[in-house]
Amino acid sequence: MAQQRPDGGSGNLALRIRSAAIFVPVTVAAFHFGFPWFDALIVAAAGLMLWEWARICGSGRFGVAGWAMEASVVAALVALYLGQAGVSVALLAGAAAGFAILGRSGERAHWGYLALGVALVGAFCIAFLAIRAAPEYGRTYALWLLFAVWITDTGAYFSGRAIGGPRLAPRISPKKTWAGLVGGTLCAALWSVLWLPREEGMTLPVAVAAGVLAGLLAQAGDLSVSVVKRRFGVKDASGLVPGHGGVLDRLDGMLLTAPALALVLALLSGGGGGA
Repeated sequence: MAQQRPDGGSGNLALRIRSAAIFVPVTVAAFHFGFPWFDALIVAAAGLMLWEWARICGSGRFGVAGWAMEASVVAALVALYLGQAGVSVALLAGAAAGFAILGRSGERAHWGYLALGVALVGAFCIAFLAIRAAPEYGRTYALWLLFAVWITDTGAYFSGRAIGGPRLAPRISPKKTWAGLVGGTLCAALWSVLWLPREEGMTLPVAVAAGVLAGLLAQAGDLSVSVVKRRFGVKDASGLVPGHGGVLDRLDGMLLTAPALALVLALLSGGGGGA
């Protein structure tokens, strides 16, 4: 996410707009058409985020730790595509636990942060694939979440710049404000009111609550990644997305929202209720 990043003025904003003009249509098309385009996009994004995360924690080096992260998520994906969702989650949890245990060693202390990366990026990947694969609601809710996070990001950026005020987390991300948090969350709630009530059984209060939760979780994901980047003295995850930083910088708002949505939908589906 990009709420009040240090920028270079109108030139940087123009670069960001040009990048968005390329990436947004491709992303929306993949979300709309689903397999195999959606799956390829999500898996590629997860692979790039793991690459960025490993380099953040490894002083710019990918190395053995990076390959171990990638292999862990690939194993979880194989289980998922074989229809073993429970095994997939267990493999991901086991890999994260393994990284955390290795991180207790003084010479591998940064592996504890790698454990967080495996858990967050792996959960993002598995959750989004599971959401979009649902024949009844997959496209609707995948698109809702995609735009909810984007709108939260945009609303937080512009409301933070326009209103200013007290900083949200000055030690983690000095440019973020409480005004940005509220503005982004309200924008997500408005988007949910406009989109979700179209689905049968979706009431207005539930739509508002879903938007508020998505907005808050999106910004919590942003802050979680900011904590890691600040710990290792990194401003941007990479330079893969001109004007925006890295893939991780653009998708950090989905690291918590996608697993949360997948969990809610799974619980509702298992209980026989509708979303």
